[in-house]
Amino acid sequence: MEKLSNALQVLEFKARHLLNIPQKFVAPVIWRPSLLTSSHKPSHDFREKLSDEQNCKVDRITEELSLFSRLSSRFPTKLKDSDWKTLIEVKTRKARFEQMMFIYRKEKLEAADLQKKKKIREIKRAEAIEISRNPSFILPKINSISENWIRLRKVIEGFRLQNRPTLAVDCQFLSRLSPRGRGLTALQLQYLISENRSYPDPFRLYFVNYDKDDKKVQELEGNKIQVLKNENTFCPMVSKDGLEIFKEVQFAKTIQKTLQKFQRVIIYLSPDASEELESVDDDKIYVIGGIVDRVPEHGIPKHASLEAAQSAGVLVRKLPIDRYVDFKSGSKFLTLLAVSEILRQVNLHGDWKRALEVAIPKRNTRGVEEKNPNGRAALKRIHEFNAEILKRVERKLGKDCY
Repeated sequence: MEKLSNALQVLEFKARHLLNIPQKFVAPVIWRPSLLTSSHKPSHDFREKLSDEQNCKVDRITEELSLFSRLSSRFPTKLKDSDWKTLIEVKTRKARFEQMMFIYRKEKLEAADLQKKKKIREIKRAEAIEISRNPSFILPKINSISENWIRLRKVIEGFRLQNRPTLAVDCQFLSRLSPRGRGLTALQLQYLISENRSYPDPFRLYFVNYDKDDKKVQELEGNKIQVLKNENTFCPMVSKDGLEIFKEVQFAKTIQKTLQKFQRVIIYLSPDASEELESVDDDKIYVIGGIVDRVPEHGIPKHASLEAAQSAGVLVRKLPIDRYVDFKSGSKFLTLLAVSEILRQVNLHGDWKRALEVAIPKRNTRGVEEKNPNGRAALKRIHEFNAEILKRVERKLGKDCY
């Protein structure tokens, strides 16, 4: 049956090509020898720690992976125990297939990064040889220690002088995100830390509701947000407490500066808020929900950030996207980095339109008719190809019921 299916798929693909009929799939969906090897299986120690139910799930997932590898060449060369931990946690077959594609792409990017580093080493080696042959040829040396100290001093001054707004990320959602969602959010947090340090006028950055005792959060620190464990790096202020830490600071400073009527307002940003944010001021605290924007999250309520703001009893506002941007496609849920950049730009020059145009991707301001039809058609063929793989697997193994 598999040989017949392969022959029909190849014949249909060639016929469509000859007759100039748009292809249904990006390539023929054919059965190949399995790419699954011993390097894809979990270690003996890993399996020993699992329950009987989890071990049964590993066996069923292994059958799935074997079929995935037979129908798509985009398959990683190996799997780590940490990958298996994620696959066991993922609840649907479709999500597991997407996780395998994610691991495959990550593997390719890491390989490309290694090649890039290898070329850099070769260039440096050639430069060293050139210097040894020509002693008078001296390359300028960058004092990285001094540069790092300058960046660190700016961040410290930001906290001490309070010359910029406070930005807080509400991390209470981290453990409720899917494995892939947690990973993507953690990467954004890592980038947020490094980008904030690199700016001339950094925000005072806080991570609130950050539970270091949670095993899922600990895993993220070990794999994604390693900077938080580095004692030699100036990181955000991390607190297991929620937004009440700012209310306590606000109350204390109000007592100390009663004559100046010092008051700090906490504003939680949510796309579901009814009122828009008007300005970004130095004496206010802006809170962003740590929720990934790219992956649907079944464990997170639809209006999670709004509910979190209401529960904390703080002001809630939305960015004035509709007022300044003609959003034609895609989601209005922006990344943590995009929101941070918008707040930074508006704080610096006050121009919402200019800030939003810089931070919001161009693809969101283009209608369907403005986008490349060839690109959209290719993307549709890829989606159809992946959907067909899942259909084939379901025919072999039955419906996904575990």
